Amino acid sequence: MSLDITALRQMLAQDSAALTQLKQLLANERELLEQRKQEGLQEIIERKAAVIDHLNNSARIRNQILNALGLSTNASGWDTFLQRNTATLPLRDEWKNLVSDFEECQKMNDVNGKMIARSQQTLNHLLNLLRGKVAAPSLYTAKGTQTQHSSSYTVAKA
Repeated sequence: MSLDITALRQMLAQDSAALTQLKQLLANERELLEQRKQEGLQEIIERKAAVIDHLNNSARIRNQILNALGLSTNASGWDTFLQRNTATLPLRDEWKNLVSDFEECQKMNDVNGKMIARSQQTLNHLLNLLRGKVAAPSLYTAKGTQTQHSSSYTVAKA
């Protein structure tokens, strides 16, 4: 398999641009979630899906390259690949930046996911109140797990 350094550099640059766009979309999504605005969320979701498709395609290409060379198909395998050849060694810094940007996107996405989950909890609670359903108190067992029982527990066992 011949190495096209220009194509590799271009792929990394495109992935970096895609991650920058994804970070902006995640920031916009968070802003809308904080303001509890639904307008615009669908467009952000569609744009995020397109960016993620691009990143998945690049990941498949990297995996094909690594498989052909017998390297592990993960971030460290790609780092090893870049270190093996003096022509690809300069791309290593770009790769590290890409990994760092990806990790930042993951953290931002986790925060947005938690915000969505909390909003769903709040909405479900409000809907239950409107329906006249009062939630049972949430209690903890001796093992630390939550229960939803309306009966009480004794402090000690005989």
